[in-house]
Amino acid sequence: MIMQQSDSTAYSFESGDESMEQTTFHRPQTPYQAIRMLPATATPAEQDEIVQKYFKPVIVDPSHRPDTLSLPGLKSVGKKISDLPTYKDGFFKGNQYLHPEVRVTLNGIPGDPVPYSLRSDVFVTFTLLLSFFVVMYIFARSLHVVTMQVKNFFYNRDREQIFTLKSDSEMKNQAFIVLLACFLFTILFFNYTEIKLTSVFNQISPYKLLSIDMGIFLIYYALKYLYYGVFNWTFFSSQKRSQWMNAYNFIVLIKALCFIPIVLLVVYFDLSITTTITAVFVIIAISEILLIFKAKQIFFVYKFGAIHLFLYFCTLEMAPLLFLWKTLVSANEYLIAYI
Repeated sequence: MIMQQSDSTAYSFESGDESMEQTTFHRPQTPYQAIRMLPATATPAEQDEIVQKYFKPVIVDPSHRPDTLSLPGLKSVGKKISDLPTYKDGFFKGNQYLHPEVRVTLNGIPGDPVPYSLRSDVFVTFTLLLSFFVVMYIFARSLHVVTMQVKNFFYNRDREQIFTLKSDSEMKNQAFIVLLACFLFTILFFNYTEIKLTSVFNQISPYKLLSIDMGIFLIYYALKYLYYGVFNWTFFSSQKRSQWMNAYNFIVLIKALCFIPIVLLVVYFDLSITTTITAVFVIIAISEILLIFKAKQIFFVYKFGAIHLFLYFCTLEMAPLLFLWKTLVSANEYLIAYI
């Protein structure tokens, strides 16, 4: 119902003995403006009278247009209910290219609006920088020990030098060196997973991958030290075992120092995966050659020692490396299938 204005432009009203003079005013545009023309003491009847004076109700007939939207609660005019479109009928109903019976599923993309990257990870950046400064501090404090090991690496030292070196290079820092090596290997394998094993990387949390791979590398080094300790204790003297462990720890330290610049280039300068794999393979190959040389020099100097060296090296070095690689790949695939 719409209120229609009348043509009057003036109003006078009487209340008891009082009277108001006729005044000229602008026509009110709304009932509220009409009521405002009355004094504050006006009764409801007087308010209703002035509203009816300026505004006449107009009844608008309902629309006779058909209900093309099939709105609930409304009835169409001039059409049967069966002829009306339903909510299931879309704009393309009856189109020859529309096949609602064909089920199409879009695979989608990872949920993160920005792809994950190591360089933007605060935790990875903080750990890398902290590890770099700590290992440089350890290296600077043990520089005399490292220098002695470099000088005497390619020939056997006498017994006095061995015990002096052992007392100077206590293994309290070796645990950190092993942790650093495991973390660097984890970053490199994470980068390999991101590029070569995309199906694994896109379906698993990056932190879950980092933690699982880090745990595998820690178990690998723990078993390596255990195997070396048990095997060498069974077959060799304490002097030779000390020489071997000093040489092995030294190679682990040098290998970690060599991996630091590679990891920094991978994380912050997008070093290509081909170059990264080549550099890692070269570093590991050189370290294994040095281990072969040192094992030959310490343990297998007798005749036909090369045969025992081959068995020793394949059992305690090559087989664990191959098993480590298989374990890493299998663990990541297991995460996809069951987690």
